[in-house]
Amino acid sequence: MAVPSGYVLDGEKGINAFAAGFSPTDTIVSVTRGTLDYLTRDELQGVIGHELSHALNGDTHIKLRLMGVLHGILVIAVVGRIIVRVVGSGSSSNDRESKGDPRLPIVLFGLGLMAIGGIGVLFGRMIKAAVSRQRELLADSASVQFTRNPAGIAGALKKIGGLATGSKIENAHVEEANHLFFGQVFTSMASMLATHPPLAQRIRRLEPQWTGEMTAIDPEQASAAVGGS
Repeated sequence: MAVPSGYVLDGEKGINAFAAGFSPTDTIVSVTRGTLDYLTRDELQGVIGHELSHALNGDTHIKLRLMGVLHGILVIAVVGRIIVRVVGSGSSSNDRESKGDPRLPIVLFGLGLMAIGGIGVLFGRMIKAAVSRQRELLADSASVQFTRNPAGIAGALKKIGGLATGSKIENAHVEEANHLFFGQVFTSMASMLATHPPLAQRIRRLEPQWTGEMTAIDPEQASAAVGGS
């Protein structure tokens, strides 16, 4: 595959990364500032190997299409909400009480769109989460295949567990792209909607003898290991 372009999310202090693109020839990989500050060279290689796997296996294309489908379903709910707000606010109280109000069917139509869109988005997110969880486990395994070093990516996951901010992303629009990232971007989420398997499950697949201990990180002491030995 072609060498991807690299970017840094400089304002993000959590440990995370993502890859995006429609094919292995137009992929970009981005890491957070926290990833560069806290991870060693081997751990960073494990994360990058994970993201390159997404590109090589076509996951980035699948996930971008999922974003488009979900947005399309969401638009249905948004249109319904606009119809209800505009038509409903334009009718007087007498009109609303009148059985012959011609705007009532339009309002009901808008409510129907809101219901269809809302239910569709919920089930769409559940499907997105289920697909993403499976692809994340595959990418973890592929990273080990690429780097020949399971301790690298496992170490990165342990540091996510030991860092107060974990893999959290602060950007307000991150929910739309949460399934693209290396780690769960929210501190808490219902299991059915979680786009990533639990950290413990991912680590134990890499290190079956793991004792459950995470690697504690002091945010005030950013590691300068990247680019070192």
